[in-house]
Amino acid sequence: MDREGGSLSGTPGQLHAIVAGAGIGGLTAALALARQGWRITVLERAPVIEEVGAGLQLAPNATSILEKLGVLDRLMLHATTPEALQIRRARDGSELVRMPLGPIADLRWKAPYVVVHRADLQRTLIEALAQEPAVTIKTGASVLGFASSANGVQVGGKMSNINVRYEGDLLIAADGVRSVLRERLGLGPQDKPVYSGRTAWRAVLDARSAPAHAVRLQTNLWVGPKAHLVHYPLRQGSVVNVVAITEDEWKGDDDKDFWAVHGDPAQVSRRFSGWHRDARDLVGAVTEWRRWPLFDRNPVTRWSTDRVILLGDAAHPMLPFLASGAAMAIEDAMALAQADAAHRGDMRATIAAYEKGRIARAATVASASRRQGWIYHLSGMAGFARDAAMRRMGPERLMARMDWLYLPRQ
Repeated sequence: MDREGGSLSGTPGQLHAIVAGAGIGGLTAALALARQGWRITVLERAPVIEEVGAGLQLAPNATSILEKLGVLDRLMLHATTPEALQIRRARDGSELVRMPLGPIADLRWKAPYVVVHRADLQRTLIEALAQEPAVTIKTGASVLGFASSANGVQVGGKMSNINVRYEGDLLIAADGVRSVLRERLGLGPQDKPVYSGRTAWRAVLDARSAPAHAVRLQTNLWVGPKAHLVHYPLRQGSVVNVVAITEDEWKGDDDKDFWAVHGDPAQVSRRFSGWHRDARDLVGAVTEWRRWPLFDRNPVTRWSTDRVILLGDAAHPMLPFLASGAAMAIEDAMALAQADAAHRGDMRATIAAYEKGRIARAATVASASRRQGWIYHLSGMAGFARDAAMRRMGPERLMARMDWLYLPRQ
């Protein structure tokens, strides 16, 4: 068995964090701790960190943290700042409410609201980590288990089919909604990912193939019976991110990798055949969909054991109806760094502070996301009442309703 050293193989006295997963949460946590003097080993099971995924909405609670970490300016080279959020009714395309973003969002929430391709954010974080001499990223490295005690943690895994072991002071399990490491925490037999009954169909469409309305500099949300549609331009308007979410009795293979399952364009088009022409034209322009069944987990009151913590989707999967999954992972990362700064050297106190600062917040956002999905998919008289309520709400009240989520917490 090969062995990777613990904290003593770095600078004497330097703490060593092992991060399982090179997604947004894991990379942000690695950067935040590296800036505080930690040695970091990031283990990513994929053989190559490829350009996968689609668009992300990053509200000011997330971009304010990226700014503190010194990566926002570089990210803005790839990000788009929408001028507004427009909510439309599926049946006739009528506008229900329009919430201003852009400079108004900057003033109200103290940081920009942006949309960005997931790969661009991931690459920006990796480029920042490349400037940190105490950070190592290993691909093709699967984490299979750990042994944790009050004195440290040993992590076992495989790399190129060779057994490897890493020793450190903290293991950050940022390995996604189907987290292997979460299963090792002993959170109970009912702690399993559960299919939500909804499927996201995702696509990135060349702007030259998109209807003219879809390339406007705004985020668009369509609400309708048992489905909703989100789209917005990315990468300086060169592509359009499209997400169609439908209620679905899917019973297929839930072990596929993220972004790995292709969808049938005709099937998606049929699902939106009764919608307004603008929505039909956009959905019909997509020739390649990726099918992503949406999984959820019940909230738990513990995210750790000794020297192991959960972070991001491994701790709190977020259904995408508040567009807050990436933002919550970024918040987790900064909360961990702040807990470390307050209790440096006392891992028990650091972990306790991290959990205290994050578990309730994440559970509240996850619950609100579930409720929002239910509201989006109302039909009949309930849908009519939703539409009327949105019209009465107006932009100012809608912005006020988002303060609890968007205002920076750090």
